[in-house]
Amino acid sequence: MKTLLTIRENSYAWVTSALQGLAPLLLPICNKPFVEFLVDFAVLAGSREIRLLSDGPLQEVEQYCEDGSRWGVQMSYAHIKESDDHQTIFEKNRRFCNDSKVMVIDGFVFVGYDKKNDYRDLFNSMPDGTVASCTTGSIRLFTVSESNMANNDETPVSLTPIDSVESYYDLSMHILRHESSRYVLPGYGSEPDSYVGRNVTISKSAEIIKPVSIGNNVQILAGSVIGPDAVIGSNVIIDRKSRITESIVLDNTYIGEELDVEHKMANRNTLISPQGAVSIAMEDPHLLTGIKDTARGIGNLLRTIVHTLTAIVLILLLVIPFILITPILAVQGKWKSSRKTCYDHTCKGVISLPDVSIERSGPLSAIAFALSLDRLPTLFRVVGGKLSLIGNAPIAAEEKNLSPPAATPGYRPAVFSYAEAENWPVGGSDAAIVERFYAIHSNPLQDIGLTMKSLINRFHDTTTA
Repeated sequence: MKTLLTIRENSYAWVTSALQGLAPLLLPICNKPFVEFLVDFAVLAGSREIRLLSDGPLQEVEQYCEDGSRWGVQMSYAHIKESDDHQTIFEKNRRFCNDSKVMVIDGFVFVGYDKKNDYRDLFNSMPDGTVASCTTGSIRLFTVSESNMANNDETPVSLTPIDSVESYYDLSMHILRHESSRYVLPGYGSEPDSYVGRNVTISKSAEIIKPVSIGNNVQILAGSVIGPDAVIGSNVIIDRKSRITESIVLDNTYIGEELDVEHKMANRNTLISPQGAVSIAMEDPHLLTGIKDTARGIGNLLRTIVHTLTAIVLILLLVIPFILITPILAVQGKWKSSRKTCYDHTCKGVISLPDVSIERSGPLSAIAFALSLDRLPTLFRVVGGKLSLIGNAPIAAEEKNLSPPAATPGYRPAVFSYAEAENWPVGGSDAAIVERFYAIHSNPLQDIGLTMKSLINRFHDTTTA
């Protein structure tokens, strides 16, 4: 059997307007992308070829699903017109459908199934016609060689519309509370009703009340209470003494200190009430409840002194290896140096910085990278007071980046970034969460420890460049 997934753009327009920044077809349901539930069900029904059809953009979902090999299927993608009816779609994909029974899942709907069931024999024996339907979609069976259609009395699966923020929230809570065992949910489920992803740090004084689903790269700080009925996405920080109850925290979100989120959805800097989709945009990005002014006062002076002294020590340690190794790498073409213009700490001026890349294709270049010799030129800018030792990754002063620095509280361009120290993704909004968190909580002594972590992480970095 083969499967056609037909999802029209107007059926998920509410995602684009209410949950900005999310790819609708990758909408996470208990931390699992929506499209992956459909693929899982198609596999259980016996499909080995799946085609996703839409009149909207498919690039992000295609990048995620690729060719479908991770599920043991062949996935393909095709565009349809908004005006195409079912018969037109079927005719356009007749070559795909030839010589096979075809299951068509139509609409932005959630298919309720049970992973313990094998639907292959059942679906192969069912006559053509509608298997299940709801107000916004349906599942139908077609056999190319036959024209007889019938309504099936037996309904082995259910369909739930996902047509609003409220229906999405209710579906997520229902699965978490009652049906998590029916699906393959991401994370480690060593305990019932508890799914925890990779690289999750939970303070000893934090409390986790099941059922919960927690994504990857999550920090839950002291005194926080998570659950019951909490879905925490990936790349999330829950600050001290915060409480998340009967709520969904989407990816790339920072929950500020002592913030209670109950019966809500948090999406970056926006709190959403599912009933009525009422949203409140927080003044500080990533739900920050407050932020220190790091550019003034005694604390900043002490930070500058500590950063400068530490940079001098690092320069003294690295200068001899730098003199011995870099000329050889330069001759080999493995040491490439240029300059880049970045915003300074005021977000109004710019600073010219060395930009060094090392081609790690041999032992000498690997040593140079592990010792962070590429960062030595920028350490002198710390001594000169133009950079911090650790803080934000410098933001390039390009036209496309005219607004982000001003929207980044506590922005401090630095030699090493907090995201590097914490082994989080260094680019994009993931890094911004960590950097904004430390804009509130960091202190000079902690900065030294995090700098050491950045240096140590370079030793364990096995990627090539």
